[in-house]
Amino acid sequence: MKKRGIFSGIILIGFGLYFLLERFSLFSSFHTWPTLLLIIGIAFLGQAYIGKDYHAILSGVVFTGTGVHFHLASRLSSWPDDISSLTFIVAIGLFMQYVKTKQALLPTILLFALSVIFLFSQPLQQAFTSVTFDSLIHIWPFAFILLGLYLLFVKKG
Repeated sequence: MKKRGIFSGIILIGFGLYFLLERFSLFSSFHTWPTLLLIIGIAFLGQAYIGKDYHAILSGVVFTGTGVHFHLASRLSSWPDDISSLTFIVAIGLFMQYVKTKQALLPTILLFALSVIFLFSQPLQQAFTSVTFDSLIHIWPFAFILLGLYLLFVKKG
C-alpha cells in the first residue's frame, strides 16, 4: 500500500530546516541551490522507499545525486565536472529502480556502459593515441543511432 504525504512532509521539513539554518547563519556553505536539490531528492527517495512508490526512485537519485555532485565539484578539484558524471547518476537511479521494479534493464545497462565510457574517455584517448582509435571516436555516434533504430523498429517486445 502506498503511503500518501511522505514526499510533502519530507520536503516541508527539509525546506523548513534549510531556511531555519539560513536564518541563524549555520552551515552557510550549504545555503546553495544544490542543497535544495538534495532536499527534493531525499523527499523523492522517502516517497519511494517508505511509501513503496518505487517509480520515484529515479527522480530521487537524480535530484540527490545532482545535489551531491555539485557540492563535491565546488569543493574537490579532482571531482569530474562534466556531463558524464550526471549520466552516471541517472544510470545509478535506473539501476536502483530496476532492482525494485524489474523494468528497463537494457536501458540501464546501456546508460551505465555509456557513462563509464564517457567518464574514462579522456584517459583512454590519451592511452591509445592511434589512427584506429581516433577514427572510432568519430564514428561511435553512428553506432548509437543504429542501435537505437534497431531497438525502435526491429526488436519488438
